[in-house]
Amino acid sequence: MKSSCIKSGFMPLLLVLITLGGCEKEDFTLPVEFTLNFGLLNEPVLGGAVVIDEVAIELSEISIQGYREQGSDVFLSRSFEQGKSFTVSSSSSASAEVLDIPQGVYNPISFSFTFKPDEAEDDLMEDIQDWLEDQAEGDDLEDLQEDLGDVIQDYLEDTRPCLMVKGKLNHNGQIKHIVVVVNDPLTMQIHGKRKNGSSEISLDKNIVNEGSLQFNPSYWFSVITAPILDEAFVGRMDGEAYILLSKHINSPIYNAVFNRIEESTVLIINE
Repeated sequence: MKSSCIKSGFMPLLLVLITLGGCEKEDFTLPVEFTLNFGLLNEPVLGGAVVIDEVAIELSEISIQGYREQGSDVFLSRSFEQGKSFTVSSSSSASAEVLDIPQGVYNPISFSFTFKPDEAEDDLMEDIQDWLEDQAEGDDLEDLQEDLGDVIQDYLEDTRPCLMVKGKLNHNGQIKHIVVVVNDPLTMQIHGKRKNGSSEISLDKNIVNEGSLQFNPSYWFSVITAPILDEAFVGRMDGEAYILLSKHINSPIYNAVFNRIEESTVLIINE
C-alpha cells in the first residue's frame, strides 16, 4: 500500500514537470517587443566650433542576426519598400522603430542597416557637372557660389539621400551652414553591446527591451580641423554661406568624414 501511494503521488508531479519544461522550451519562440532608438552622442564637435542640428537617414531594410545560448539562432529582417526616414535632432526626442525579436540570451547579436539612395539625385548631376566645369575654368567666384547654392537648395528641398547631416560652423566670427550628403548604396552592420562592453545580450519578456543606435559626429569630424572646414568652397543661398560635403563637391573633406561614420556608430542594448 505504501509503494502504491508513492507511485500515485509521483505521477501528477511528473506531469507537472513535463508541462513546465515544455512551456519553458516554448518561451524561446515567443517574441519580445524591442524598441530601437536612433540618437546622437552629445559630445563637442571640433571643440564646439561645429554644432550638429540634425541627422536624417533613409533605410530600405533592417536585418537582425543573433546567436542564442538556448533555442535556435535568429535571422530576421524588416523591409521598407518605399523607404523609411528616421531623423535625429539635437533638440527633439530620437526616432524609433519597434521590432519583435525572440527572447533569449544572445552572444552576439548584430543589426544590419541597408540605406536607400534617392534616385532624385540623378536630376542634379547635370547641374553638378556644369558647376565643376565652371569651377575648373575659373568662372566668377560670386556666380559659382550662387550656382552652388542652387544645388544645395535642391538637395535640401527635393531629395532624401541615404544620409544627410545638417549643422553649423562657427569660426573666426562667421557662421556657415554645413550639409553632408551621402547617397551611395550603403550597409552598416553594427554589433549590439551592453554599456559595459559585453556582447552577451539578454532579451526578456518581463523587462523593457530597447537599444540605442548612437551616431558620433564628434568622431566623424575629428580627423579635420575648423580652419580646414572653413576653407571649403561655399555656396550662397538667401545671403547665407553653405558648405556642401559630398562625393562630388569638397570631396577630400567629405571622404575624411564619411570613412569614420560606420566605425564610430554603436548600438547599446538594455543599458
